Amino acid sequence: MGLALLVAACGRDVPAYDGLAFARDPPVVGPLNGRFVISNNGDDSLSVVDPEAAENAPSRVQRIPIGFSPVELEGPHHVSAGPWGRAVYVNLSLAVKGAGSGPHGSHGTGTLPGFVLKLDATDGHETGHVQVDPNPGDNALSPDGKTLYVTHYDLVAWAHAAHGDNLRAGDSFLVVIDTDSMSVRARVALCPAAHGVRLSADGATLFATCGPDEIAVVKVTEPGLPVRRVSLPGTQEGVNCQRCPYALGVAPDGTVWVFSLGPSGGTAGRGGFDVFDPTATDGGAFDPARAVSLQGSPVFAAFWGTAAQYRAYVPEQGNVGDFVRVYESDGPGKATRQVGLLILARQHCQNAHMLLVDKEGSRGNLICEGDHRAPGTFVVLDLVGQMVVAASPVGVFPDGIAWVPPAGVAP
Repeated sequence: MGLALLVAACGRDVPAYDGLAFARDPPVVGPLNGRFVISNNGDDSLSVVDPEAAENAPSRVQRIPIGFSPVELEGPHHVSAGPWGRAVYVNLSLAVKGAGSGPHGSHGTGTLPGFVLKLDATDGHETGHVQVDPNPGDNALSPDGKTLYVTHYDLVAWAHAAHGDNLRAGDSFLVVIDTDSMSVRARVALCPAAHGVRLSADGATLFATCGPDEIAVVKVTEPGLPVRRVSLPGTQEGVNCQRCPYALGVAPDGTVWVFSLGPSGGTAGRGGFDVFDPTATDGGAFDPARAVSLQGSPVFAAFWGTAAQYRAYVPEQGNVGDFVRVYESDGPGKATRQVGLLILARQHCQNAHMLLVDKEGSRGNLICEGDHRAPGTFVVLDLVGQMVVAASPVGVFPDGIAWVPPAGVAP
């Protein structure tokens, strides 16, 4: 029997496949310009959503596989789009929720260096990449698109430093990348477990959240990129966090809204936000009158309006449900006012995460994480009527969204 099989195998007959036909490769994604790109941390993909199709045909979401290895999860985490619509930049964290400890740990606990990928906006193919530190967190582009700033949510380094007597040994680095050459231009010690990062409107000052209840303020146009750490009101830098800041945004008036998950990383909610005024004396300070406490955990918000009058749209997630809260500010020393509330039904949104608002201030585009096992959602919001217009399934655990401008047109 064995000999017969051997002879047959060495014969000239070519085995013929007579099973079902193979499925066709997914269609090539066209230009990303004028569309939203969403990073899906749980299935190594980007979702590409046309704004009009999302509202009128919610099922039309395209997918781009991302990463180096098709057989293991590498965790794309947050995305930025160049101002001229030519490129998209994606953090590859090599750390995925549910991966446990080890090289590919959960968010913030990986030990392998991460990467930043540069994708061509014409079709999403990779044109370059650069290695960064373990656990890349958020990223932000300079106004001219020539520099990308990457934070690192390195909980491992912070934990190791907590066992010693020098917390500075746990500082994560801000990595400064030249986007033309995709090379590291500078590395600056920032603070432990830096995550959310945004720039001032002129691109001269960078703000980042830091794990131990503080923010880092960096003068990126000055030699050496000097760093100042500012503790949240009523806290001090330590080996753990009471408020656990995670995200921030720069409002039209230049103030920085810092969103904290709550104790123990928001496991039981009780988060809130604080407002930092960079124009205050001594290089800027928090304004206690403008702080707001919540039952859940606020995350990445969006702003619309002018310096004189604007609204903040703040996604909130937690055991009490998912919401988008709408706030207005009356200026320094005055309480922040809630002026609206969008209650998000579970079939539309679970774990609201990041929001963008269109130029008219009438439509919001929200990503929701889901349960981190099944696909999350892209949700279109009517901000005037305060209602959900449409919800589309995207990838698993969407955690970042960017709008890609038309080619050659700066936003």
